[in-house]
Amino acid sequence: MLDLIKANLSSIIVGAIVLLIVGAVVIKLIRDKKNHKSSCGACCSGCAMAKDCHK
Repeated sequence: MLDLIKANLSSIIVGAIVLLIVGAVVIKLIRDKKNHKSSCGACCSGCAMAKDCHK
C-alpha cells in the first residue's frame, strides 16, 4: 500500500490541489448566488441576455 502511495505521490498531491481549487470556486459561486451578486461582473444595459437574467 505504501509503495502505491509513494509511486503516485505527485499525482495525489496535484489531484488534491485541483480538488481544493474546484471546491473553492464552487463555494464562491454559491455565496455569490445567495448574496444576489452577478456572475458576469458587467452592467446589464449592454448585455444581450439582460431580459433573461432579471425578469
